[in-house]
Amino acid sequence: MAIAGAVVVPVSKQDEAVLINRLSETKGVEVQKAGPKGIAVVLEAENVRELKRLSESINKWEEVIEFELVYCNWEET
Repeated sequence: MAIAGAVVVPVSKQDEAVLINRLSETKGVEVQKAGPKGIAVVLEAENVRELKRLSESINKWEEVIEFELVYCNWEET
């Protein structure tokens, strides 16, 4: 299991609510809190490769200006 903490920065304040909703509906993403620096999320995936795929996918969304990885942990099974 791979787990990461990240901050997702919306393009504009108007995009924040839409982005929170979209993140909440995405498998493997748990929205923690929105603040002045962005939206704090926790990502979970089976392995680091899937975690990377998920984060790269989110970074490409049109509502996202920046995706900042804050923490990453994985356990070998």
